[in-house]
Amino acid sequence: MINQLKKIFPSLINSQENTAEYSKEYSWFVTPENEIIGIKKTELDKKDHALLKLILTPYFGTHPPVTKREKAWFQLIFEQDLSAITNQPHDYRFILFKLSKPLPDPTDFNEAIDGLYSERPAIIWDDQQSGIIIEEGRSDDEHIISYEEIIEVFTTDFYLDLHLYIGPYLSDLSQAHTYYHWLQESYAKINTFSIKPIMNYVTAIPYLLTTLKEDTNVQFLIDAILKDTGDDEELLHTIQVFLECNSNTTLAAKKLYMHRNSLQYRIDKFIEKTNINVKQFEEALSVYLILLLKNRLD
Repeated sequence: MINQLKKIFPSLINSQENTAEYSKEYSWFVTPENEIIGIKKTELDKKDHALLKLILTPYFGTHPPVTKREKAWFQLIFEQDLSAITNQPHDYRFILFKLSKPLPDPTDFNEAIDGLYSERPAIIWDDQQSGIIIEEGRSDDEHIISYEEIIEVFTTDFYLDLHLYIGPYLSDLSQAHTYYHWLQESYAKINTFSIKPIMNYVTAIPYLLTTLKEDTNVQFLIDAILKDTGDDEELLHTIQVFLECNSNTTLAAKKLYMHRNSLQYRIDKFIEKTNINVKQFEEALSVYLILLLKNRLD
């Protein structure tokens, strides 16, 4: 196929021939054989693009998807092809990674990440220094994986800095495209501040609220934090009062006219449903700010 296409598009190159100097001058595609090819944008018109999309998958990153699962996720995220994921996970989350400099061989990154998981996660590269790790399902790895250990591996073994931005768990695959772009945009916003090497969507809230403008981004953030508790006004009111009482359960129980044990039950219920510990300062602050934002929108 590649040889036939090269006769039609003489500028065609494969991924091995790609260099950072001129990669932006090309439109990139993935072949059915999982090979990446590039064709100069000046050599393509709208009709050519439409025809190529029938036989190839447009590619926007630097490194090709290696596994079938990575290719399926790539098609879901960029092509919004819901049929691409045949064995659908119960839930999933994206972890954005950024390297301080490119690796000579991107497979070194994949192998280093593989060694920290019981099952290999899908990894999709955006460019030579960044991409996303896709975690599928909540398994025992949730308690085993140390993201600090991942950072240390790249510092000691590759002599470079690695930053991670951990997104929320979602269950709806139709949100993958929006989720991916939201994660990219929100990280770009918080990265203008001095942030830690490991951030997650909860600890990012105080930074993000100063930059949010579109209602869609606001609602996505509210849904990501509150999850299934979003419609439970009584529970959310309880949590807000608890936080306004400086996390003092005795004082909050008095204000709510309820038994201290009942209050503790609701707090535990919120923590269980959101996986956010409102007894810790950073997470409590983020939840409180989101509750204020939700109240304003309502």
